[in-house]
Amino acid sequence: MANSKFEIRNSKSFRSVGCTIEDQDERDCRVTTRDLNIDAYQIMAEIQVNLRRIVHRGLEKVAGKTWYLDACPPGLFERLVERKENEAAIDRFNVEYQELISFASLEELAEIIEFNKDLAKLLTAIAPTSTSTVDRLREIEVLRLKLAAAVSFDDSDIDNLLVYHQEFRDVLARGMNKSSEATPTPVPAPAEEKAAATAVVPDGDFGTQVTETDEPPVEDMAPEPENGTAVAEVDTSASSDQMSGAEEVLAAERAIASEDNVEVLRILHREVMSIAEAVYQRDLERTHPVWEMLTADGWYDLKKADMALSPLELFFAVAEEARNRQRSGADLDELKAYLEEAKFTKLLLSLREMFMQNEL
Repeated sequence: MANSKFEIRNSKSFRSVGCTIEDQDERDCRVTTRDLNIDAYQIMAEIQVNLRRIVHRGLEKVAGKTWYLDACPPGLFERLVERKENEAAIDRFNVEYQELISFASLEELAEIIEFNKDLAKLLTAIAPTSTSTVDRLREIEVLRLKLAAAVSFDDSDIDNLLVYHQEFRDVLARGMNKSSEATPTPVPAPAEEKAAATAVVPDGDFGTQVTETDEPPVEDMAPEPENGTAVAEVDTSASSDQMSGAEEVLAAERAIASEDNVEVLRILHREVMSIAEAVYQRDLERTHPVWEMLTADGWYDLKKADMALSPLELFFAVAEEARNRQRSGADLDELKAYLEEAKFTKLLLSLREMFMQNEL
């Protein structure tokens, strides 16, 4: 492991808890179980951060930037959002957006790979020779959980972790020069990505560290229960009720003219919040003039791919269908059933993630 950024003391005598060895300065030092766990934690963090990056890049290749809509096993997206909100609540002063994948365990990465056949094919470049990527992730997850519970590592645990660490370094090195099998890519890749190798590997070597930070303060768009159904919170201090639809459209047109995409989304965010509340209140006749203007103007089509805006299209399609069903005589129970079938709560969460990605 001479090339590893982190080296756990390799000799058996060195690993023995409480043993005495001589360092380069011929001073006595004691290596404890705590020392070994600290070293193991550093290696585990390196493995986990880099594997998240690899899976994330693969997901964006096969499912686009809004991979969390369709490329997650049932319930996983919601779990990641909940975990992110819980952890981000510790520090609300950080201004960097944190990707959802940063909150996935190795077991959850394995579930994502199993759920996506195209992703599994794409990641064959990093599969160890002795087993599948999914199985290896689950083996490492056992060690991660042991570390998380502050359970002391023994020699066998250390040996396995070192093997896994070197194993992934080796397959990544091979993957840099190996073309993976062709896979369908729904979202066209930028020119610079098409010229790159098809194997999904992180930038730099496997020792590259990534600093993970919490999400920035944002307007809350998380659903809360109402009679057993989730409903989006509304920022009453800046709701679209305080401005007419014509005024909001005019403000959006000015923002487009000044190329202020964040302001365009801020205006659209108010309309989305208002309509989301209206849907749950069965006030389905409310119009959405800003969205209509952005689609007619071509702004949405122009920005859809780069800003990962596809959840907006799904949201307004569901809202429009709910309105059509109400006009056709659907009762409250039927409308509620439709919203559940359309996974409207998950759609609201994906919209919240989309707005945060765009610095809102």
